[in-house]
Amino acid sequence: KEQIRITKEVLHSRRVNPDISKLVKGVMIESYIEEGCQKVGGGIYGKSITDPCLGFEDTERLLYEIAELV
Repeated sequence: KEQIRITKEVLHSRRVNPDISKLVKGVMIESYIEEGCQKVGGGIYGKSITDPCLGFEDTERLLYEIAELV
């Protein structure tokens, strides 16, 4: 969930600082079908076996928010 907060902070920084706006052209969001992560063999389809990820619903909402702000 920190990805959501950090993305919003980056977008805010781009709006208020022209230098940051010139330097930052995008963000990377780790997303998968299900939120979080699991151990290999955990058996949950659509859940990452590496880093914790945003789930589909949070990703969709964040993408729409980004689109409105840029």
